Amino acid sequence: MSDHHCACPGCTCEVGANAVVRDGQSYCCEACAAGHAHDEPCRMGDCHCGDEAPEQPKESSVDNALEETFPASDPISP
Repeated sequence: MSDHHCACPGCTCEVGANAVVRDGQSYCCEACAAGHAHDEPCRMGDCHCGDEAPEQPKESSVDNALEETFPASDPISP
């Protein structure tokens, strides 16, 4: 199997036969496959793709936004 680059944005690692496959994409390690969800570093010490993981919204702020907008379909009371 020929080597390919990891599908994690910013990752410089190459993946081969031991790749972690998620949704048809190949990743060099479990941390990259999970999008560095818990700020885990990349398996390669010289790769810093986990340092620049996109900011995920906090669950509490999503819940607050939902409470402020729900239910949008209710009519205004007379």
